[in-house]
Amino acid sequence: MSTTKLTGHAALNRVLASELAADRRALIMGETVRLGGSTRTVLRGLYDRFGPRQVIETPVSENGIFGAALGLALSGYRPIVEIYTADFLLVVANEIMGDIAKWRQQQALPGPLPIVIRGCTGPGMEGALGSEHSQAMEGFFHHEPGLVIVTPGTPRDMAGLLRASLRSPDPVIFLEHRRIYEMTGEVPDDEGFMIELGSAEIVHPGNDVTLVAWSWMRSEAENAVRVLDQEGISVELIDPRTIRPMDHAAIARSVARTGRLLVVEEGTRTGGVAPEVLVRAVESAAKPIRIARVTTPDVILPYSPTLELPLYPNAKTIAEAVRRLVASDRSAAPVAAA
Repeated sequence: MSTTKLTGHAALNRVLASELAADRRALIMGETVRLGGSTRTVLRGLYDRFGPRQVIETPVSENGIFGAALGLALSGYRPIVEIYTADFLLVVANEIMGDIAKWRQQQALPGPLPIVIRGCTGPGMEGALGSEHSQAMEGFFHHEPGLVIVTPGTPRDMAGLLRASLRSPDPVIFLEHRRIYEMTGEVPDDEGFMIELGSAEIVHPGNDVTLVAWSWMRSEAENAVRVLDQEGISVELIDPRTIRPMDHAAIARSVARTGRLLVVEEGTRTGGVAPEVLVRAVESAAKPIRIARVTTPDVILPYSPTLELPLYPNAKTIAEAVRRLVASDRSAAPVAAA
């Protein structure tokens, strides 16, 4: 299969263009979409190519946007909603969790509800986005039945997972990390290229520790794995790619071999995704395992990049957590690192 080296935002743009061209029922809606969207890059050129019937500039009213998206989906359209920044999903949490996620069950409508909600998440390369724009949002929504949550970690995954999301019959929250927008990678040219939702990727095989990381944390984890490999520590790195549904079976198979599990999450420590991954691994393990997590601490993110960026997990803190796990006693009862 031929590939092209693309940035993350270019990979997303190419998929969106091909899907809009293939299905006139597909449409993009949101604030500033005529100008290229919130990033000024992902949606660039789509309004000029497809016009206002498929690229719809909306008022600055998140509640109105999401209400309209639900109505359009029920009418046979395939709305792709861009939220200006994923943090603003909290403004429409009732529409997402109270309406969109539950609609088919509450209304006894077993058919598809194809709504894709896109939004950028996490800090940029320089930080300085502040507490209302830098948050990792998957932890706020991952407990809600009825939603699919996707967190791509590479341009290739952005392309393959977005196309799968756009063709999914279920509502999807698609979280695009700002740092991956500028990352470059090989992306298949096949317009049918998709990555199955709910299928993890074994990024790097290993035998000593299972390391689970997603979105931008995948890149930090890969850097840590390279350092640890030189030290003789064999790490199996797994990117779940989708938070809901998550491929817990792939993680369990790996932990059954390694006996150790480290989960890295960009979100804050309390109530996030990492505890769920750890608990399920412990529940399914046939023997005691050692577990730990690396997260952002439970603090309000500061605006200053000097203060903000050191709070996030990075290759150094991930590698140190792996070393502590390897140094631990395999036969000890399951514990969580402090």
